[in-house]
Amino acid sequence: MRLFRRLSFGRTEKEVIELFREHLNTVKMACEVFLIALETDDKGLFNQVCELEKTGDRLRREIALKLYGGAFLPAMRGTLYKLAETVDEILDMLEDTAIDYLRLNLHLEEDIREMCVRVAKINVKMSNDLIEAFNALRSGDSLENRTVKIRAREREIDVLRNRIYEKLVRRNVDSYWEGKILSDFIDHLVYVSDIIEDAADLIQILNVSLR
Repeated sequence: MRLFRRLSFGRTEKEVIELFREHLNTVKMACEVFLIALETDDKGLFNQVCELEKTGDRLRREIALKLYGGAFLPAMRGTLYKLAETVDEILDMLEDTAIDYLRLNLHLEEDIREMCVRVAKINVKMSNDLIEAFNALRSGDSLENRTVKIRAREREIDVLRNRIYEKLVRRNVDSYWEGKILSDFIDHLVYVSDIIEDAADLIQILNVSLR
């Protein structure tokens, strides 16, 4: 029997679960908006990613207040708060990536842009996988398929990152800072998947902690 199904929830615990659901949906929305912004070179949408990060900050604070106000058992609160922090870190990383793009007014060569779009599409899929993993935790369904899928997608992004850098090392840049911000943009874009995998690992810990 899964963790959340073994506990009797009061109003505050149910509120925390709904806040987590909203937090995860905000991540998915930010990944989707970022993808469209990258595909269309829409500066306004990149700014919208930054606004969604602010929503994530608010949700993380609300979760923290309810957890340390007494929601859930003391042994669970640390892991639940760590999960909220990690979910928020996904949004932070998406914001950093959007800011990199806006700061440099990036012009990506077509083959590099295509691979970056592929990474962004996988990030969208992983954000949905993370929601499914959390829902499985709540419903009592098996998490195994969800976490295996997340790890497989993260490895796919690792392969794409290597291919992008093979292209970038042959690219001429006008200045050191242009090269650095371009490198930061790629690093931040691919690191989103690593943080999603970290969040999935925390859900796994919650799944087994009270068996």
